[in-house]
Amino acid sequence: MNGMRRQRALGCALIAVVGLILGCPGGGREPRLDRARVIAVRDGDTIELDDGRVVRYIGIDTPEVGEPGADSATALNRQLVDGKTVKLAYGYDRIDRYGRTLAVVYIDDLMVNEEIVRAGWAWCYFFDGNLTPAPTLLLALQEAMRERRGLWKTPHEETADYYVASFSAFRFHRPECPAVAGIKLHNRMVIPVKDSAFYAGFAPCANCRP
Repeated sequence: MNGMRRQRALGCALIAVVGLILGCPGGGREPRLDRARVIAVRDGDTIELDDGRVVRYIGIDTPEVGEPGADSATALNRQLVDGKTVKLAYGYDRIDRYGRTLAVVYIDDLMVNEEIVRAGWAWCYFFDGNLTPAPTLLLALQEAMRERRGLWKTPHEETADYYVASFSAFRFHRPECPAVAGIKLHNRMVIPVKDSAFYAGFAPCANCRP
């Protein structure tokens, strides 16, 4: 029970941080929508459109090909959007470093990003340029974890004695990760259990892979 209360407190803390950011100029603006048809599903969080764009879903991350859960995430994404006309909403950052379009994707009023998280096949993956859907996605993640869906059916194996999270970067790390030295003290949080970091909305560092 104490562990669950700690997880909920961490989640509330990150929602508060996101809320402060969205309250700054440029945050929380009305999304701009356009429409296109999905011609291919690359994986659990990436699709191709008939206008030539490759779209990476904002705010979520699914397992890479070959990792546990990757096939299930891709299958769900395909079931939701393949061959359908989708609506896209954009945040402040519209293109990533790979040239992919960043978007929240909708089928009618259904947010696809949220559905994949709610089913348990994705975790939150936040950047400060695209935080508008963050509170919705975090609540969906917490529901999936409480209900032990998908990736959260069993607790993840611990890979460190504890983890260090950054409120500014929305990531968590092994304590020996070089990135930890760059986290300012007021943005730093020590988290004893890996799943508590996920529950709070932090994504794992891509370098140290905690």
